[in-house]
Amino acid sequence: MRTPSRSSPLRRLLALGSVGVLAAVLAVPSGAAAAPAGPHVVRQHIKGLDHPVSIDIDTWGVPHIFAGSVDDAFFAQGFNAARDRLFQIDLWHRRGLGELSEAFGPSYVDQDRAARLFLYRGDMNAEWAAYGSDAKQIATQFTDGINAYIKWLKKNPSALPPEFRMFDYWPDTWRPEDVVRIRTHALVSGLSEEVARARLVCAGGLDLDPLRTKLQPDHATEVPQGLDPCLPDDVLNVYNLATESVSFTGDAAHPVALVDSGSDADDGTPIGGKEGSNNWTISGSRTATGRPILANDPHRTQQAPSLRYISQISAPGMDVIGAGEPALPGISIGHNESIAFGLTVFGIDAQDLYVYDLDASNTRYRYQGRWERMQTERTPIQVRDGSTQVKTLQYTRHGPVIYIDAAKHKAYAVRSTWSEPGTSAYFASISYMRAQNWQQFLDAMGRWGAPGENQVYADVKGNIGWKPGGLAPRRSGYDGLLPVPGDGRYEWNGFVPSSKLPQVFNPAQGYFASANQYNLPAGTPPANVTSYEWSGPDRYQRIVNVLAANSRQTLQDSAQLQNDSTSPRAQELVGMLSRLPAHDPAVAFLRNWNGSEALGSTQATLYQRYWESRINTAVRDALVPPQRRSLINSVDWLVVMDVLRHPTDWLGAHGVAARDQILLSSLQAAYAAATKDLGPDTSGWGYTGNARTMPHPMAKIDPSLSVGPFPIPGSSTTPIAGGNASYRQVIDVGKWDQSLAINTPGQAGNPNSPHYRDLASMWSKGQYFPLLYSRAAVEAHTETQIQLLPG
Repeated sequence: MRTPSRSSPLRRLLALGSVGVLAAVLAVPSGAAAAPAGPHVVRQHIKGLDHPVSIDIDTWGVPHIFAGSVDDAFFAQGFNAARDRLFQIDLWHRRGLGELSEAFGPSYVDQDRAARLFLYRGDMNAEWAAYGSDAKQIATQFTDGINAYIKWLKKNPSALPPEFRMFDYWPDTWRPEDVVRIRTHALVSGLSEEVARARLVCAGGLDLDPLRTKLQPDHATEVPQGLDPCLPDDVLNVYNLATESVSFTGDAAHPVALVDSGSDADDGTPIGGKEGSNNWTISGSRTATGRPILANDPHRTQQAPSLRYISQISAPGMDVIGAGEPALPGISIGHNESIAFGLTVFGIDAQDLYVYDLDASNTRYRYQGRWERMQTERTPIQVRDGSTQVKTLQYTRHGPVIYIDAAKHKAYAVRSTWSEPGTSAYFASISYMRAQNWQQFLDAMGRWGAPGENQVYADVKGNIGWKPGGLAPRRSGYDGLLPVPGDGRYEWNGFVPSSKLPQVFNPAQGYFASANQYNLPAGTPPANVTSYEWSGPDRYQRIVNVLAANSRQTLQDSAQLQNDSTSPRAQELVGMLSRLPAHDPAVAFLRNWNGSEALGSTQATLYQRYWESRINTAVRDALVPPQRRSLINSVDWLVVMDVLRHPTDWLGAHGVAARDQILLSSLQAAYAAATKDLGPDTSGWGYTGNARTMPHPMAKIDPSLSVGPFPIPGSSTTPIAGGNASYRQVIDVGKWDQSLAINTPGQAGNPNSPHYRDLASMWSKGQYFPLLYSRAAVEAHTETQIQLLPG
């Protein structure tokens, strides 16, 4: 660990005093008296509280916050988030506001500028009002709690997490508006697909785009009039900088900050080019207990600490538990005393790339036949070395300018729902998490801005339902699938009202599920189509097949389904082998396989590692002439499966024979490749699955901070999704203490905490712990009680 310089403020603070080991781990005062029996008790007087608050930390590291008022509850939630996840939320805060350079040096100046381009710049009164009448107060209490903990740290600096010591800097304080002005941590889709499609158009391949991405509902896109589709190669660099995550390299003595190549700004690890999560809600008529079950496993980039944080927030008039974002107040996935809720990504095309003609000075753009001046701001960026770099931010009426081609007098700007009030990611959960019935839940979902989400619902009266939410633009004269000229011909015409988004209440089949698949009802008017691009249906198909087959569902059944590794795509492809020669070794090897991609399965190895991709390539080659294959690397699997199911529609009169040859030749090639790589003894081909590691931002400096790897079965077409779930819950609606949950790799962010990695092994094995809710159950499993007393 690099020690602070002798003159640094952090070194001076560290010299003031120290705390005991337990207190350092818990980030609570030293010398606190423990109760003679039961949990370890620590007490702290904190200014800002009106009443005492108890934070009961259970066996699995889950904090249960019991407060005397709602204000105190959100204050304590902020205090506790800082206690357990300070480095994580500070990095989130600095990255989102564009203040990384102040802590980590000049290598982050460009990313800071990029992040500042996308901060919410609108009317703050409208922003707060979008979430509800008490939104500003909730954010104020939450950030006051964070700041109270940081203030306590100044008197107890030895409790500072090790990452701050390594980089020799101090955590930043928060303002209430920081919670909502940061937009770049949210998943908002549309931009990267527009650019990819434009590159295909530039190469003369628009006719190949339906093979690359099958649009749902069926739709044929046209090139907007006046668009030059040949975009600069680096047109999205600034946007990518604004949304990319942060990691560090170097060594312990000289750590260096760098921009990571990935992004944790999404709500799902890419699965077949799209994001992935699962949820379902089951009526009591189809459960063993007669009570509804609600299950949810959102998939996000694995990391240490987790992108989710489980907590309970209890006060008069509010008692909610589940997972949320550690840097945000409230709970987005969980339950209160009356209802349960869980989310997956719902398809909304919420971004457009605008292309402008500039004047000779490159400061004005043409709009409706006139020259309009770009708005320009100068933003000072404080750098760790003491310098200040002043950067320019430019905006058009549509949004931030991310690229200017001075030679060609072109500018490129992003229009996004981020610019609209009420689109701070997940913050709107402060409304629905307090709903007590279906109507209140619908009213709350009407406030949901971003990201687009499928919310499933269940309540103690036995009702179940589904309601998607999110701000979905209505476009005039174009479909949002390609960039558009910014000259005024292509504009948004408001947003799809929440009442026009679909909903389901107590469906006849007794269950409802979503897995990011296309789920707009047939006949949805074009004005209410929220997106044409969705994830594939495989996970959804497997989930509903299992739910339909069992009318006596248990919690354990749902837990098992969340960890299910059976691929409906693999099952269907294997079913097609019945037409192929049974004596062929490759065919014989797979033809009786049930599609389970379990660890150790020899057939799963052949299918997943060798055959699946070859099928895709073979279909591509059958549909695309050799001279054009460089334009399309792979075919959308929705198209591939349609070709294989209906070969004469795609491959002509002899399509059935051509389909069978595609399957046979690709399978034979896969079998030969596996034999060459793994040897002729197929018993040694056991499927090793997906190696899931949860990396810490400083893993390149100290690999021990990362957790894993763990071998996980399945793939993108199975409910377990290759092990991408960042959190899992299975809720027993009404018997709340029997509910199940798991987080990864643990609840704590401090590597010294016993709760930093204690859940990872359980998660990797598909295990859960009880999501305790009642005060009595929590007290029976409390390991440490932090008593916050008014200062």
